[in-house]
Amino acid sequence: MKPILLLQYRTDESLHHEQHCIASKLGLTINDLDIRNVIEEQELPKPHQLSTYSGVISGASGQFNVTDWKLEIQKAIERTYPLMDEILCQDFPFLAICFGHQLLAKMYGGRVERDPSKAESESSQIILTPSGRNSPLYTSFQKSFYACNGHKDSVVEMPKGAKHLAISEKCFIQSYSLGQNIFTTQFHPELDLEGVKYRLRLQQEYLFGKTIEEILSEYQNISLSGTILRNFKDIMKKREKSF
Repeated sequence: MKPILLLQYRTDESLHHEQHCIASKLGLTINDLDIRNVIEEQELPKPHQLSTYSGVISGASGQFNVTDWKLEIQKAIERTYPLMDEILCQDFPFLAICFGHQLLAKMYGGRVERDPSKAESESSQIILTPSGRNSPLYTSFQKSFYACNGHKDSVVEMPKGAKHLAISEKCFIQSYSLGQNIFTTQFHPELDLEGVKYRLRLQQEYLFGKTIEEILSEYQNISLSGTILRNFKDIMKKREKSF
């Protein structure tokens, strides 16, 4: 495989943790990722360089929110727009996680809102829609599974032409797709229970009034959700073979 481009939106200690979690769930190493930090304004690939990658993953951010980001964060993120336009134009393999899921919606005509009733910090039951059950991102999945969720903002309207892939009890749009190769998850398929513990200790605003122990005591088995990243790797490989 060619390298995978990882776009990151973190500047705190979770930066390296996210890198390792994603690489591990892909069955790869950090060296297989070309990591570019959007917030720190690292140079981004030009649109014509997209073909040098197998795919692109847009990470999460516990520090910044789509509904209340500062102007400097908005400007830093706007640098990704030419690359994102090319990804959509080519239907290039792309997986957006949490903040990335919200960001893609905001970029392309969807709507993101801050609604405390939709916020989650738990192992949510993710229920696949008929489109989700037929999606290659959820190959081998049953109708529902559990995954880690930790978010304040929620996508309440998908981009035009998107397919709705999954829901949860609190947050209706948990996953959607555009074209054949572009996917999002509001939840965190890169995290196992140890990863959840680490993130909660680092970003305690996601405790929402509970203790870490209280949240973890209610956790269901989220191990299956990591299969999503391996399925995404298969999607990338399949597209490479067709070109």
